[in-house]
Amino acid sequence: MVKNVISIIDGEAGSCGKAKVIGEIATDKSINLGAAITNCMPNAGHTFVDEQGNSTVFRNIPVSAVNPKTELFIGPGSAIDMEVFKAEYKRVSKYLGDRKIYVHEMAPLIDERHKQYEREHIRSGSTFKGCGAVTVEKVIRDKKLEFFKTYKNAVVCSNDEWLERLYSYLDNPLEYVMLEGSQGCDLDLNHSGNYPYVTSRNVSTAQLLADSGISPERLLQTIMVIRPFPIRISNITKSGEFIYSGNYGKGDELTWTQINLASMYGSYPCRGDVECFPNHLNIERLKKIISHCPLIYLKQVLGENYKSQNLESIHLIQALELERLMYKAKGLSEYETKLIELPMIDSDFPSNTIFDQSEQTTVTKMERRVFDLDIRKLKTNCQINTPSSLYLNFFQHLGLDFKGESGNFDDFYFNRYLREYFSWLESETDVPISALGTGAKNGERILKRTLIKNIQRR
Repeated sequence: MVKNVISIIDGEAGSCGKAKVIGEIATDKSINLGAAITNCMPNAGHTFVDEQGNSTVFRNIPVSAVNPKTELFIGPGSAIDMEVFKAEYKRVSKYLGDRKIYVHEMAPLIDERHKQYEREHIRSGSTFKGCGAVTVEKVIRDKKLEFFKTYKNAVVCSNDEWLERLYSYLDNPLEYVMLEGSQGCDLDLNHSGNYPYVTSRNVSTAQLLADSGISPERLLQTIMVIRPFPIRISNITKSGEFIYSGNYGKGDELTWTQINLASMYGSYPCRGDVECFPNHLNIERLKKIISHCPLIYLKQVLGENYKSQNLESIHLIQALELERLMYKAKGLSEYETKLIELPMIDSDFPSNTIFDQSEQTTVTKMERRVFDLDIRKLKTNCQINTPSSLYLNFFQHLGLDFKGESGNFDDFYFNRYLREYFSWLESETDVPISALGTGAKNGERILKRTLIKNIQRR
């Protein structure tokens, strides 16, 4: 029997950059990637950014399509919204060429009724894409449910046909098979400890294998992708409605301002990173910022009672967040703050320049919430999935100087704070770090050890 399956999973609450890692493996010419499988639903997007900075968002189609020789499979754990799928097919056609995509006959179709049901019934944070509702209908065998038929070169296969084609790759000792994970372990329906602020199914390597009809004995390795500061989706919908989306275990909720400042100076974010700077917070400055800040951002920072907020009670960190969001609304990720005095860090930039590293969700385009890491939760996810390594993405959030860097670990200098962080993370999880992701582009990583194991035969 051949052990050639590589599983890529998100070890936190999603948006850790799985597509970046998948893309790096798929485009590595030293790795013969024969096949790739997803069981994704359209409630999440996976963004691959090429070396020139061009972004492509995948939702149902495997990200491994960036390798023109890899055969592509969509499994029965998927659910497909045809309008979304057609747009995705067109968007990724530059990678697909004339290849076929093999879709399992048990991939159901999402209808508008599924989305409407979720909008009416879910009050615990959701993208409202109909994924949970369509799963319910599949489980109870609702007669209204329809299944994917065929679209262009995305063809339906019977269960037997699908497995026979897939196993021709699983039995090949010269080729790898990629399992592309979706969502994150801390959104797992049963084992995240975050219910009801979860996704509609289990998130683990075991589930990926089960959804794909692959024996666990075929698994070669699991690469767990994480980030130093986990994220959750916004508590505010696009329409401005407040819907609590959950926290991150015992990790304190942070602000992007704290992340931005700490990364500039190579320290860990805390309230002191803000309060230690001389500031110029006054009512007139606040009035000007608030008048130029979009309503959705006022709600995000000041809460549901933003209209009755006393300006004199606004804290410095809130004011800095409002200033950041005011500039973000103008499309600026580098700006000169008027609220605090920053020591110079780079003569190439004006004084008091802040580099905003905040993010929006791929699907809803709402700004993500960011948290301190709850190591207990990560240890649990490692116990459940036994990863061979951790791929630490968004490393630039710990040190902005590393943004966009690439090369080998031994060729870089890491200060004491970062070395202690690596040691702490590896000792607590008992899992080695294989790579540091330093940016969104393909290849922006610092490789700490060999990422992919050799194929094994038993």
